Amino acid sequence: WQDPVPAGTTPSLADVSGFKDAVLASGLTVSELVKAAWASASTYRRTDHRGGANGARVRLAPQKDWAVNDPSELGKVLAKIDELRGNLSMADAIVLAGTVAVEKAAADGGHSIGFTFTPGRGDASDEQTDAESFDWLKPHADAFRNYRSGKLSVRTEDLLIDRADLLGLTLPEMAVLLGGLRVLGANQGGRPHGVFTDRPGQLTNDFFVNLLDMKTQWKPVEGSDEEEFVGSDRATGEERWRATRADLVFGSNSQLRAIAEVYAENGHEAKFVADFFAAWTKVMNADRFDI
Repeated sequence: WQDPVPAGTTPSLADVSGFKDAVLASGLTVSELVKAAWASASTYRRTDHRGGANGARVRLAPQKDWAVNDPSELGKVLAKIDELRGNLSMADAIVLAGTVAVEKAAADGGHSIGFTFTPGRGDASDEQTDAESFDWLKPHADAFRNYRSGKLSVRTEDLLIDRADLLGLTLPEMAVLLGGLRVLGANQGGRPHGVFTDRPGQLTNDFFVNLLDMKTQWKPVEGSDEEEFVGSDRATGEERWRATRADLVFGSNSQLRAIAEVYAENGHEAKFVADFFAAWTKVMNADRFDI
């Protein structure tokens, strides 16, 4: 009875394959597609089973206008997906487009993934969506997108843990997702913070490799209340990276650092990619109680 969604349909393999090809030829970037899919799915809350990608409510008020979702960019991406989706529901198409982008990013980084996609999502209407009720799902912070709306009384790293818990993620899943989303360019507003890579758009473990590089010295940005940091070369003083508390906690917290060291290790690039895709799929399917 809560947040009803019409029954979805099962597209043919030809529908799915054709849509994948169309997305890759659409001109939409990996960053844009990943951000749209994450915006759709990451509202899920395991506490009350609200939110998630089923229903494609990210295209409806109030979600389409939330600042965290970069409304103007989101509108452009959703319009193109709607144009290309054919027999797929919009909810399925958003998730599939994001997953296609992840697959491309992995391939561009030299890795192949076992592509999996489970269709069957339906599309909710405005009449089936209580906008006032859904506004309570609006995130005041989403560390996975390095987003924080002004001054809050809670530490950024605690908000990260809270968001991960709402999504039902383990600590390793939280870590690999955040590290992957950073290099894929999923930050709200295109912020450079935490994008520790020289090859954005490729699915690599660069976030962890560069985070743990001892040649970088981190200092807080003046006036940021120790929310933002600059990483400079210890030898030359040249600025290398920008970061937030949500990024640097993976180096400062002993439990998270242990996970970061696993993903940064030489030879663990394939493990990183496989674990990222598994965690990504978990979030995309978080509200699929039918599978």
